[in-house]
Amino acid sequence: MHRLDRETSPEHAPMWALTELPVHEWSTRDMLMEATTDPRAYERYWFTCQDRTGDLLLVTGFALYPNLGTVEAYAIVNLRGRHTTVRAHRRLTANRLDMRVGPLDFELVDPFREWRLTLAPNGHGIEYDVRWFDTKRSIRQPQFIGGYETFGAPEGSVTVRGERFALTREAYNGSRDHHWGVRDGVGGRGHSLRPDGVSTSTAGQWVEFGDWSIWGNRVLYPLGDARAGAGRVVRQERRLRFDPETKLFVGGVVRNTLEGGEVKELRYRRLGSQVAFLRCGMYGGREGGTPDGDLWHGQYVGDGMVSGETYDVTQPEVQLRLAGGANHHCEVTCDGETTYGLFETHDPITYELCRDGAPGFALLD
Repeated sequence: MHRLDRETSPEHAPMWALTELPVHEWSTRDMLMEATTDPRAYERYWFTCQDRTGDLLLVTGFALYPNLGTVEAYAIVNLRGRHTTVRAHRRLTANRLDMRVGPLDFELVDPFREWRLTLAPNGHGIEYDVRWFDTKRSIRQPQFIGGYETFGAPEGSVTVRGERFALTREAYNGSRDHHWGVRDGVGGRGHSLRPDGVSTSTAGQWVEFGDWSIWGNRVLYPLGDARAGAGRVVRQERRLRFDPETKLFVGGVVRNTLEGGEVKELRYRRLGSQVAFLRCGMYGGREGGTPDGDLWHGQYVGDGMVSGETYDVTQPEVQLRLAGGANHHCEVTCDGETTYGLFETHDPITYELCRDGAPGFALLD
C-alpha cells in the first residue's frame, strides 16, 4: 500500500511522498505536464543488495516508457559466479502506481524510508522477499536530469535453487536510485544519438561508508545528519586494474577531490566473479542489448512475457560474451574504514579509456 498520507522529512524538500512514485513526465513545470514526445523518455528504479563475503549479489530494476507504452522489470542474482536473470514485460496502463510486472513487484511502503521488493516463483530458480530501508538522505538531482539516489539496509530473504539466504542489516547493504528523463538507447539501436551506443557509466562508484557515501559524483549523508543537502565530487583520478584476458575491471584506486578540497581515496578489490552483467537487464550499448535476443530497454516483446537465463560467469569466455555495462561487487577501503559496494564499468570501454590515457583514467600496474 502506498502511504502517501505520511509526512516526509523536510530534509528531502522539495521532494515529497508522490515523488517516490513513477508518475513523472520529465517536465520543467508540473509533475504531470507532458513535456516531450521523444520515444526515449523513461522513468526507472534500480536497487542493489550485496553481502560482505562475496557470495551473493542482487540487482533489480523497474521502468516504464510513457511514449512507447511499455513497462518492464528485471532481477539479476549472482550466487558465487552463477548469474541468473529474470525479465518481465507488459503494456503500460493508465494506472502508473501499479509496479507489478509478471513475478516482480516493487511496493512503496513509506516514502524515503521503506520499500518492499519481491520476486515470486518463476521457473528460473530465483525468488526473494526483501524489505528495503533508506540509510542516507535522498536529494533531488537538477531538473534536467530528474531523480535522486540513496543507500540502504535490506532485510528479508533470497532463495537460489533451493538455497535460502537471510538478509540482515549487519551482513548486507545496498544502493538505489529513481531517475526520469530521456536516455539514449531506450527503444532499441535506432534510438541512440551517440555513435558508440554507450548508455551506462564507465566508472561509477556506489559506495556507502558510515557517516558519508559516494554515489557517482555526489556525496550523500545519513538521514538526519546536521550537514545540509549533499556534497559533490569535483574531480576523479582513476587508476584501475583489469583482467589481462577479458579486460574486465578487477580493482583499482580512485582519488576523489570533494568541493572544499578534501580528498577521499577509495581502494577497490572485486570479489571473485561477483558481477551483475547489465546487458542481461536490457542495458544496451556498443556490444548490443541482451546477449541472447538483442533486447533493449523499452522494446515491446509481448504483454505478460517472462524470460530469463543462467550463465556461469566464472568462465572468461562467458564474461566476454556478456561484457558491456556491469556492476562489480567490491570490497572498498577509505581512511581505514572497509565497506562493500559497487564499481560500475562499461567493459571493455573502461579499459580502453585507461589504456589510452583519457583524462582522469590510467592503468594501475
